[in-house]
Amino acid sequence: MVLILNHGYPDLVGKRSAFCGYGNGPKSYVTGGDPVQTNQFQYYIDSVEGQSLTVDGLYYGLPIPSTVGPRATWKMKWIVASTNVEVANGVNLSASQMVVSGMGGTY
Repeated sequence: MVLILNHGYPDLVGKRSAFCGYGNGPKSYVTGGDPVQTNQFQYYIDSVEGQSLTVDGLYYGLPIPSTVGPRATWKMKWIVASTNVEVANGVNLSASQMVVSGMGGTY
């Protein structure tokens, strides 16, 4: 999922920044999570704020970091809202959008 940051973001908070954007799901989901990144060059995500429900209400995302600390990579695990079960391999989620916010910055 490539997050398209909303106008005005990222917004500096000290030496880091807050971000808010939206993204579409993958054309073919792989269980374990969809990689999350922003459309900003060399922008690293420090944290992703909680769960996010898709605009259509069918799915929600659980953000998963690769590690604690700086420069972690992030994945969004897509869950079917009605069953609380992870989306199956190969499901096309490209029509589903969710809003994602968090903290990050450049190094």
